Amino acid sequence: MENDVFKILSNRASIRAFKDEPVSDELVMTVLSAAASGPNMNNFQPVTFIEITDQAVKDEITERVGMRYIAGAPRFFVLAIDYNKLFVGATPEQAAVMAENLAWYNMTEGALISAGIALENAVLAANAVGLGAVTMAGAVRPLDFLQDTLQLPKFVKPVMGLSLGYPDQEPGVKPKLPVKGGFWMTDKYDQAALEGAVATYNDTMREYFAGRGIDEDWTEHNMKMVATTAKDNSLATQHLHDKGFATK
Repeated sequence: MENDVFKILSNRASIRAFKDEPVSDELVMTVLSAAASGPNMNNFQPVTFIEITDQAVKDEITERVGMRYIAGAPRFFVLAIDYNKLFVGATPEQAAVMAENLAWYNMTEGALISAGIALENAVLAANAVGLGAVTMAGAVRPLDFLQDTLQLPKFVKPVMGLSLGYPDQEPGVKPKLPVKGGFWMTDKYDQAALEGAVATYNDTMREYFAGRGIDEDWTEHNMKMVATTAKDNSLATQHLHDKGFATK
């Protein structure tokens, strides 16, 4: 069974080089309308795409995080989880109760999942209309800069960046873990199936990386990324709390 949707899903690849061609507002509206159409927590729609059109701001973010496909993208967005929407029309008493209820972790989790769904919808819609896209968690690392520049109220926190444009590269599709064991388990968490899937995938990724001049497999890559040096991300956690999220 295959149709255009499955082709788009299976052929999706991150695009990090864009042609110097403008992307129309009409196409952006198509992409973001698709993003807004996804399921979300309680229909709160706790997601906002903030487009940055000031090239100087895009350049500054690029300088801070080292991602040239921010400054070089025709359209760049900061995706934020956003419960500020719910305060519109609330009385002071209602707002006080709402702030207490939104501080629970499950509300943050719901907003993050909603944002992930919206982001994927945007990427797939972009691909469907001939655009390339790349998502970046690292784009929102300069939290204080984004807070000040974007004038973000409480209960609005950047979580991802999104660059859109016409592709100027063909990077190919990166292999993924086998579905069985890697994504799909039955009746219980199956550690043995997972380890088998990872072993198979390591062989696949060693070959994939070798084609790019890298001598490692998936597990070795992950160890290098997250198991070499203990990192202090306490500022990011504190920023989350300062914005009103996950304080309880």
